Amino acid sequence: MSDKMEMIDVGAWFDTILTEYKRAKKLHPVWPTDPIHAAAVVSEEAGELVRAANRFWYEGASEDEMVDEAVQVGAMAIRFLIGIGGYRGMK
Repeated sequence: MSDKMEMIDVGAWFDTILTEYKRAKKLHPVWPTDPIHAAAVVSEEAGELVRAANRFWYEGASEDEMVDEAVQVGAMAIRFLIGIGGYRGMK
């Protein structure tokens, strides 16, 4: 794959992730104020991606489920990163 084609694909994926980020933020405007619970949200989505990959591999499920979950992982990772600097710690 050419570098130019890869950049087009990456740009399209970033657009898709950003759209999901905006949708999720509107649907769930409150985000955890501590990094443990924020990371747990990202981890939950990653777990759903693993489940989708297992379903694809073992059950012949559609790639669409993996795509949807991977996009949600990306969106939640962005939310986590945006929270950096604002998270409270125990100490």
